[in-house]
Amino acid sequence: MQLELFEEKPAEVELKGKRYVLRCNPQTQARERARRADQWAHVQAKITARNLEVEQKPRTDPKSSLKQAQALLTKYRLGGWVKVELVERKVLWTEDEAARQKQAQLDGCYVIESDLPKELASTQQVHDRYLDLTQVERDFRTLKTGLLELRPIFLRKEGRTRGHALVCLLALKLARELDRRLAPLGLTVEDGLERLKAVRLVRLGNDEVELWRLPTSYPPAQSEVLEALPKLQPPMLSLRRPNVRRLTNARKGRG
Repeated sequence: MQLELFEEKPAEVELKGKRYVLRCNPQTQARERARRADQWAHVQAKITARNLEVEQKPRTDPKSSLKQAQALLTKYRLGGWVKVELVERKVLWTEDEAARQKQAQLDGCYVIESDLPKELASTQQVHDRYLDLTQVERDFRTLKTGLLELRPIFLRKEGRTRGHALVCLLALKLARELDRRLAPLGLTVEDGLERLKAVRLVRLGNDEVELWRLPTSYPPAQSEVLEALPKLQPPMLSLRRPNVRRLTNARKGRG
C-alpha cells in the first residue's frame, strides 16, 4: 500500500477494472491521535494508581495488577506498541515508538471503491458523492428517531399517515436549511431551537385589544441565531377569537 497517496486531496488508483479513491482526512487524523493519547494517559494513571495501592497494602497480589494492565491495553487497543511486565511488585511499561508511528500512519485514511467509468464521474465527484451518503444517513436519523420523530405513527387512516409523513419531510427541509445557516456559528439545529424557545410574544395595548406581535429586539443569544435566518416582518396577531374546532362525532373523528 502506497501511504504517500493518502493526502487531503483525493487520489485514485485502478486495479482489475475497479477504481479506488484514497484520501486522508486531517481533522479525523488529529481526532484519532488525540483520542489515542488520552486513552494512553488514562491507562498510565490507572497503572500508577494500582502500583501505589500495592505498595501501601503488602497483602495485595501484584499479579492481579498485571492482569488489569493487560486488560486495559486490550480494551483500548494499545497492545501493538505498549508492553507491560511485572518487576517485583510493580507493573512497568515500555513503549515501542516505531510501532506507534506505524499504527498512526493510517489515522484518518479511508478508501472508496467504485466501478463508475471516468467519463461519468471524476475522482472528486466519486469522493463527494460518497460523503453525500453520510448526509442521507443523518437525514434518515433526523427524520425517523431524531429531531422530527416520524416514528411511531399512531394514525389509522392512510391520508392522515401520508399527511404526517409529508409534514415531516417539509420539516426536514427546514432543518437542513437551519443546519446550513447555523453551522458557521458552531451551533447545531437543536442548539438554535433551544435558544429560540426564549422568544415570547409582546402584547399591545390593554386586555380588551388583545393584539400581539414579536419583539423588535432580543438578547444576544437569540439575536445571533435570528441574524443567520431570513429577515421577516414581525407579524401582528389577534387572539380575541381563537379558532376552536369542535368534533360532531368524537369517535369518527379520531385519527
